Amino acid sequence: MAIIICTILMFFVTNPTFAQRNKGEVQQSLDWASGIIIDGQLADWGDSLVYEHATQQFHYHIKNDAENVYVAMRVQDKDRQMQIFAQGLAFTVNKKGKKREGPTVYFPVADRLAFRSIMSADNDDRPDDMRKGALAAIRAIHIMRFDDVLDGQISLENTYGIHAQATLDTADALCVEIVVPLKRLGISIDDGDELAFNIKINGVMVPGSGTSASTMRRGYGYPYGYGYGYPYGYGRQMPSKPREEPGVWVKAPLAKE
Repeated sequence: MAIIICTILMFFVTNPTFAQRNKGEVQQSLDWASGIIIDGQLADWGDSLVYEHATQQFHYHIKNDAENVYVAMRVQDKDRQMQIFAQGLAFTVNKKGKKREGPTVYFPVADRLAFRSIMSADNDDRPDDMRKGALAAIRAIHIMRFDDVLDGQISLENTYGIHAQATLDTADALCVEIVVPLKRLGISIDDGDELAFNIKINGVMVPGSGTSASTMRRGYGYPYGYGYGYPYGYGRQMPSKPREEPGVWVKAPLAKE
């Protein structure tokens, strides 16, 4: 009996899904990054992404090398995919190890006008799949709270070293890769401090705004009828404070080779 109880307790302590449901925080060790190319293809991350955010239905992994921190996410659920195209995945780093705001990258967010043009009935090359139209309408990366880069959009081909790509894989999952230079975050691999990372599907849930799963299932849910206005001004801010989508916090020092 004692062995069984110990086994159950070990599962609860080490299982990341259980930890995030109870504390909103996961203790993980970052892995050393080697040979990662930011192209939206996840083959260079190994057989699979090892961690799961069960509430938001995606898998993820975080790695670093001497110069950059990398994050990969894989989202199978189509409703969640369309939420991402409307508001992006959010990757936040707090260099003080606190579960608080820090430099954040939002990606991928489809450009409204480009998306409408691509999906127009007058477009002879209009894709049958709305998600492919959304992928084709991605024009920028959105960033906030970086010390040396203004909040807002930066080009996909920028000189800041912040890059991201998204694709649909052969299993119809949305795959995203993001890289952020450590120097942009004001941290070094030699610091040895514990950092806090937050990963989530971005957005806010406003009661009565048409953001329910049933609403989204109508043709995957048109991304800009999603009722979200945060953080890019895609809609008017609601009078009462909306509830943000939850994320998962990971606390760990940077990996060393």
